[in-house]
Formats: sequence, structure tokens, C-alpha cells
Amino acid sequence: MKKDDSLFAASASFLCGLIVYISILAATGRIEAWDDGSYYLVGIPFMCFVAFVIGYRFPVMPWRWALWMAAGQAVGALLNGSSLSLLPFAIIFMTIISIPQFIAARFGSRFAIGKTGD
Repeated sequence: MKKDDSLFAASASFLCGLIVYISILAATGRIEAWDDGSYYLVGIPFMCFVAFVIGYRFPVMPWRWALWMAAGQAVGALLNGSSLSLLPFAIIFMTIISIPQFIAARFGSRFAIGKTGD
């Protein structure tokens, strides 16, 4: 994988997390995207799909794509005015709710590796 490919995958993952977060805020009017059920019913499955596709397309160290997705959501929360005072708890919470994206990216990378015969 070339360095440019990594940059594209990281950027796409980051933007996916940011766009999902901001879209749910805009649609629901909540203070935090994860305060609404649509985050869990629509946002997480969508991010899992994107993580799977990016993991399939860029199978080297697929955990990075879920991490960038979580970073995009964190930036969305900060842009929306979330406080930094609870940052340690926010990191723990973000890690837990990002587990499905980590798994999806890993599955995507496994399918890619199996397809190429590696």
C-alpha cells in the first residue's frame, strides 16, 4: 500500500465519522449524536459498512480506519461545543461504541486477504 492510499483511507474514515455525527445532530436537534437512538440504529451500522469497505480496500492494519472514524466523531462533538473536562471518560466511551467499527474493518480486511490468497 502506498502512503497516498493510507491518507485517502484515513481521510475517508475521518470524514465518515464526522459526517455521521453532524448529520444525526442536524436531524435530531440533540446536544450529542449518541443521545438519540438513530445514532445506534442508523449511524453505527452505516459506519460499520464504511469501515468494512475501507478495511476490504485497504487491509493493512484495519484498526486505523475505525480509529480515524472515532476521531471524526470526537471532532464533531468538540465542534458542537462539548466540554473537554470529561475527555478521559469520552475516550473510554468512544472506544466502547467504536468496537463494531473495529470488528467490521477487521472482517473487511480478512475478506481482502482471503481473496488475494495471502
